[in-house]
Amino acid sequence: MTPESDTFGNDDFSRTQRIDIHPDFLGQSLERKKRQTHIFPKDGNQLSAALASGMDTAFSGDFTRLFQCLYDAVIMTDYRGRIRLFNRRAQDFFLCAGNELEGTSVIDLMSGADDSILEAVLANLEDHRFTLIEAVCVRQDKSTFHSEIAVNKFQLSGDLLLVFFVRDITVRKRAQEALEQAVKRLEEHDRSRSQFVSNVSHELRTPLTSMIYAVHNLLRGVVGPLPDRVRHYMEMLEGDSRRLLATVNDILDLRKIETNTLTLSRSKTPLVRLVRRACNSLRVLAEQKGLEFTIESGSDAGGWFVNCDPLKMERVILNVVGNAIKFTPQGSGQVAVRIQHYPNWAGHVLITVQDTGIGIPPEAVDKVMDRYFTVGEQPSGSGLGLAISKEIVQLHGGTIEIQSPAPELDHGTIVYISMSLVESPAVLVVEDETGVREILEAQLTGQGYRTQPASTGLEALACLERARPDAVILDLGLPEMDGTEVILKMKSDKRFMRIPIIVVTAGNVGKARAHILNSFSIPALSKPWQESALFDKLEGAFLGMATLV
Repeated sequence: MTPESDTFGNDDFSRTQRIDIHPDFLGQSLERKKRQTHIFPKDGNQLSAALASGMDTAFSGDFTRLFQCLYDAVIMTDYRGRIRLFNRRAQDFFLCAGNELEGTSVIDLMSGADDSILEAVLANLEDHRFTLIEAVCVRQDKSTFHSEIAVNKFQLSGDLLLVFFVRDITVRKRAQEALEQAVKRLEEHDRSRSQFVSNVSHELRTPLTSMIYAVHNLLRGVVGPLPDRVRHYMEMLEGDSRRLLATVNDILDLRKIETNTLTLSRSKTPLVRLVRRACNSLRVLAEQKGLEFTIESGSDAGGWFVNCDPLKMERVILNVVGNAIKFTPQGSGQVAVRIQHYPNWAGHVLITVQDTGIGIPPEAVDKVMDRYFTVGEQPSGSGLGLAISKEIVQLHGGTIEIQSPAPELDHGTIVYISMSLVESPAVLVVEDETGVREILEAQLTGQGYRTQPASTGLEALACLERARPDAVILDLGLPEMDGTEVILKMKSDKRFMRIPIIVVTAGNVGKARAHILNSFSIPALSKPWQESALFDKLEGAFLGMATLV
């Protein structure tokens, strides 16, 4: 461990920066910690004579030469910090002649230090720990240099001395400061770049959203029927606009991922509808390239639900399937999307996207989901789609893997996306007309939803008390208690106020009822309804009450 202690000094905290505790000493055996290094003769009289004779005669023979040739300055003091011995390197460091250092305090050599530093050193030594001090040292001429000082103790025939090994780190310090400044400049440039990209992306989203909305309405026939050729161009424009918007969203989400601010709006979502909705928006691209584009699912797949952010998972499908279409040669290729139970993994579903395209080079398979990575000498795309898809799938607790070439082939790619399944949502169907109620239940159960019927407002409240549903489909004209009164009671109860509600009505709801519905943003479905409209509103209601994570 290397804990930092308080800085030392009066008010100049920058001069003596820290004390680091080295971890290597803690790993030694207790016996080894207790053994002290003897560098002086054990004879106390001989030691006293050596000290009295001065630094040059304190040692003899080879040890004297070793002491003097050390790269570091070595200073020995008593426990009060008074200097007893030092080598020539110390004289050079501190610009001292002769014995000028002898008898002075080692604390005076460190700018901003006081006796508390000795107390910390002694405490460390008492705990059998080495001490490393980073300080600014003061020379005799008052100039300074950055230093790193290792401190230990030596037993001298019963006496204990502190030994300070001083190393000049001025060059290293300057290099470190230059590096820190360079890193700071790079971080500032990166923040500016990210902010610029974010600003531009936000500026692009507004016109793109308007374009998609306008084209979508034109395709719906708001200005009347469109000639086939105009419709074809409009579909191309809508597809390209959605892909560009997806790229813009990728850029914005990447920044959120980098700053750990990306959130998911989770709700129970029918997986097959989500996948088909995303794939259908890309079908025109496949048709333009003359590709065979298929979507397959098991007979029971209609009842599969995942707890996900539907918008973000839809973008994952768009990215993966879009890549499959892009890299499959025009004319005779195939792109197949399959939704099936994960083999040998209960409670999980597997989405596979397989193409017969050129495949991915073996050396690039492990990198294609890295940010900004693109394949080929003339790569296309931003290199973000698969990277963002991987991040989103992992945030959902799922996995995404790539295999290329496809099994038993020398080309093509397969992408595997696994997700965990959740229990299908329970819907309370409140309708007094038996025929209408049965139609609603049949449509819901056909798509995997669980249903609970109720024919009156009071019965609906009783059902809520017994079991909390995931959503409520409610007729306004109910006996015993009006549908709007049921809504008000639900919204005033903390237990039920966040349950999504969809209103089914046979005609004009009136101003009073409309005010209540608008106040709580409750969607209304007019009788008779399209089945697709029912599920669009139900999924939209779930999304409106999604859980942020």
